[in-house]
Amino acid sequence: MKRNRKYWKTSAKAALRGNWIIAIAGMLAYMAVNFLGNVLSLELFPGNSMLEIAAGQIFVFVVSLIAMVFGTGYSYMMLNMSRGREFSLGNLLYMFHNQPDRVLIAAFVMALLNTVSQLPIYFAVYLTDPGSTIEAQMNWMQMIMGIMILSVVLNVLITVPLALSFYLLADNPEMGGVESLKQSMRLMKGHIWQYLMLQLSFAPLLIVSLLFMGIPLLWVLPYMEASETAFYRDILGEFDEPEKKEESFYKNTASDDYNAEA
Repeated sequence: MKRNRKYWKTSAKAALRGNWIIAIAGMLAYMAVNFLGNVLSLELFPGNSMLEIAAGQIFVFVVSLIAMVFGTGYSYMMLNMSRGREFSLGNLLYMFHNQPDRVLIAAFVMALLNTVSQLPIYFAVYLTDPGSTIEAQMNWMQMIMGIMILSVVLNVLITVPLALSFYLLADNPEMGGVESLKQSMRLMKGHIWQYLMLQLSFAPLLIVSLLFMGIPLLWVLPYMEASETAFYRDILGEFDEPEKKEESFYKNTASDDYNAEA
């Protein structure tokens, strides 16, 4: 990898030029699945009992896993768009026809890791006493803030190396869910800081979006996805040797059981 975030963003803009409508429509369709899952959860489990709350959370979790199958299809669409290949909204369903269980496995593992990173917060909030005095409560709040920062750092350390897993699944129909996680960790080795800087570079746009009721997110989120797609392609070396297909990369670096297929 020889490029930087400016190059990835420029590549993203070039891929999105003339394709913004379909990129936004795909993002909305993917997000709608999660939104409907939350709405249905409130409708199906409206009570406040522990059983209903737990059932509602489990329902939302299952829907989020299914949404990741759509999300990986969106990554497939963005890969096609970035590579100058044919693409359509039908790409969102691509993974449903290509062993969706692979995505479910990877998404489940990542969800578990996210939960593990949040455990310190749960323990601190529910198992510690904030006290009855103002001083004690202030100390408790400082402790909670410190643990929240720790959890965020822990989450980044655990999940960022796995960030390319769903691109790998979209690119390789025969690659298993666990294998995609391993391959992502290998590809991200030495590039985690670059990935984080790419994500942080969108912070100003995200803040502006919040100031305008989130409406600009319709453009910002596809832009972020397209930039991340360029990052992934750069790691594969596609920008270095455009005439060389990504299959050769996996022939040299992965086992014969997981040859790449775009």
